[in-house]
Amino acid sequence: MQVIISTRGMTISKTYKDALTQKLAKLEPMLPEIIETKAVLSREKHRRTAALTLMAKRHTFRSEETAADLAAAVDQAVDALARQVRELKDRVKNRKGRSARRVPAAGAPARTPTALDVVVRQIPLKPMSLEEAVAELRREGHEFLVFANASTDTVNVLYQRKDGGLGLIEPVA
Repeated sequence: MQVIISTRGMTISKTYKDALTQKLAKLEPMLPEIIETKAVLSREKHRRTAALTLMAKRHTFRSEETAADLAAAVDQAVDALARQVRELKDRVKNRKGRSARRVPAAGAPARTPTALDVVVRQIPLKPMSLEEAVAELRREGHEFLVFANASTDTVNVLYQRKDGGLGLIEPVA
């Protein structure tokens, strides 16, 4: 990681530059893709400002803090950068990708269904009463039964509900 330190209206010692470089190096384990860090330290009347820019491969982070003491301004700016990096990592970690919605079964190739993938089963449509349909549904153990309702002369669907009861679908013209 390359660190560029510049000052405006003040001079800083070599030891302070080294200490600042070490503070900025603490961000590198959080975001190992850091390419360059720029620090602009400035002095105006009774306040000191630290403007830090962190450039990584795909992201740029910036923080600017002002305090009465230069060390306090630098610490606040470094903390702000660390918070921004943590928030980015949390967003990336908690993000749901497009592939997260549809996960194919283990070992099965991911395919989109076509009309040829539909299993067609033809059964004779015999007229029966609702009681006969209930008895046949329970006897066969299927989830649903399509039958011709003898009393209404329409095609109905009798199905097993999740709560254990039965449901009937009747078409309305």
